Amino acid sequence: MSHSLLSQIFSPTVLLYAFAFTSQIGHGIYSVTEGDPPRVFTVASGIGFLWILGWWMRRDSRLRSIPWIYDMGMFLYMVWPFLMPYYLIKTRGAWGLLGILGFAGAYIGGLIVGVIVASLFVQGVV
Repeated sequence: MSHSLLSQIFSPTVLLYAFAFTSQIGHGIYSVTEGDPPRVFTVASGIGFLWILGWWMRRDSRLRSIPWIYDMGMFLYMVWPFLMPYYLIKTRGAWGLLGILGFAGAYIGGLIVGVIVASLFVQGVV
């Protein structure tokens, strides 16, 4: 495997989509089994998501020469659902909508996969 391919696989963008998808599978499973997720899962998924999101935004803003605000971590934590669509559309124009749709698809798709898998186990099909 070449270095370029490996760096693309482990890029913040790919990891952000993969993390959103897999963590939502967990949320989907817990929603069907009506159990509260362990606190470790809740904390790890929240911190992990913000960490990958911050990594992606730092890398992307450096590539586009966009300066950061003073406390980007707290800013991302508080307003990421509004900031990210704005940032994508502002920096990419209409192409930013594809990124938003892709993320929404990974987020919702993971939840659906988790619900389906958990439902099959609860019903005893698997």
